[in-house]
Amino acid sequence: MRTKLWSFDTVVVDLEDRDVSVKLVHQRTLAEVTVQFRISEQTLNASGNLLRRYAEALATDKILDLASYLDAP
Repeated sequence: MRTKLWSFDTVVVDLEDRDVSVKLVHQRTLAEVTVQFRISEQTLNASGNLLRRYAEALATDKILDLASYLDAP
């Protein structure tokens, strides 16, 4: 079974500026990573729970993209 090392701590969405801030915490080391980005206006039409899941998925995508870039030779 794969151990879950990261958990989403907070997701903040500024509805006026469309800015999103997602904070993840590493379960063992308690290291924190904050990812900030801007979402489109169409995304704001979703419900709160759907918007949160979308923000978490985008943050995960951005972290994995950065990790693959740093891991490349």
